Amino acid sequence: MRRRTFFVWHSWIGLTAGLLLFVVCWSGTVAVFSQDIDWLIDERLRAPPAESVAWQEIAQNFEAAHPGWRLNSIQAPIAPGHAAELWLNDPDGVMHRGWADPGSGRLLATLSYFNVQRFLRSFHMSLFIGEWRVWEIPFGYWLVGLLAFVLAASLVTSLIFYKRFWRGFFKLQTHRGAKVFWSDLHKLTGLWGLWFVTLIAVTGIWYLAEWKITDEAPYPDPPAAEGSVTRTLSISRLVAAAERAYPRLEVRTVVTGQMDSGLFEVHGQDGGWFTRDRGARVWLDARDGSTLAIRRSGEMRPLHRWIDMADPLHFGNFAGLWSKVVWFVFGLGLSGLCLTGAYLQAKRQQRQGQAEWRKAVLTAYAFTVSVLLASVWFGYQEALTYGSAGGLPEVPTGVTVTIVLFVLTMLAPLGLWVRALR
Repeated sequence: MRRRTFFVWHSWIGLTAGLLLFVVCWSGTVAVFSQDIDWLIDERLRAPPAESVAWQEIAQNFEAAHPGWRLNSIQAPIAPGHAAELWLNDPDGVMHRGWADPGSGRLLATLSYFNVQRFLRSFHMSLFIGEWRVWEIPFGYWLVGLLAFVLAASLVTSLIFYKRFWRGFFKLQTHRGAKVFWSDLHKLTGLWGLWFVTLIAVTGIWYLAEWKITDEAPYPDPPAAEGSVTRTLSISRLVAAAERAYPRLEVRTVVTGQMDSGLFEVHGQDGGWFTRDRGARVWLDARDGSTLAIRRSGEMRPLHRWIDMADPLHFGNFAGLWSKVVWFVFGLGLSGLCLTGAYLQAKRQQRQGQAEWRKAVLTAYAFTVSVLLASVWFGYQEALTYGSAGGLPEVPTGVTVTIVLFVLTMLAPLGLWVRALR
């Protein structure tokens, strides 16, 4: 087929899917810093840096402050100056987050599980649309996953029709009018972001595919699957036993949710590249500290290794602040590509006097608006699951303000885009 054919395909992909793709890409871009945003807007999530985490003291202080609640896990701070994070359930089963000083174990706050990080992750993964299912996959995951295929198709078609694209890495003409400028900027951003677009498309496609092809890594059964466990070792002794069993493991999370059935679990890092903190694990018998199983990242099957690599590669959180900055900058570029590509194609259709462009634009915009309206309803329903007595969760004012600002920054470009094409 001629290059012109691929150019037409690329253009119409941008025109019809660019708006919704922008919504997903923009939410993912902001989600890169979601945990840091929560830390900035709430001083209760801050704590002095600590050389080690006082796992036992944190658990004891939590139990003293919230008798009858369930402690599921404790996570080490994601960076110096951050508090340790607890995942909790109240007596009604509602999820909460706790925050503690990692050095002293002092409990700093008990808050709703719903925060900026939860909002952005849920919205980016599924647009909150998780109730409707197709082939046992939530409809929202279908939408986001299929957009990853669209992103891949846009990438491939662009490389085919763009002659000698490797010559365009420094081409930006600023003196030949707005049309040429925005066209060059679109190409320039796309070329420098080739690696990033490829990475996001591949991991995005994987998130849809893993619903059907995930092969779970071995996971030991609780030592006392039937009946209750009357006595367990302290968390500090169990963590020490895990470190002796696997000296290379840097413990990042302790999982206490199954201690009543005799199973204690620690997650962490063991030097594996780009793996999330739960990649390497040690399982212990909580009653005597004996080792049940060890998962080393270097010994994992390729599929299991990929499962634990996809998230760090998609969100860029594998190297702290520096990798997040890189992912955020290229995420901005990708979000801009979605808007400028759709805009350039619509303007081109306007100039050529082709009537079908308007119908395509209106259809794409109507579909995007419909999806966002559905997201409002399903997002409200999800938020209710984190509240008490059937109400919305109580969240800091900063969380509400941040979510409103995010929504405005998402809707404003869409409105300006359509207004410019009237």
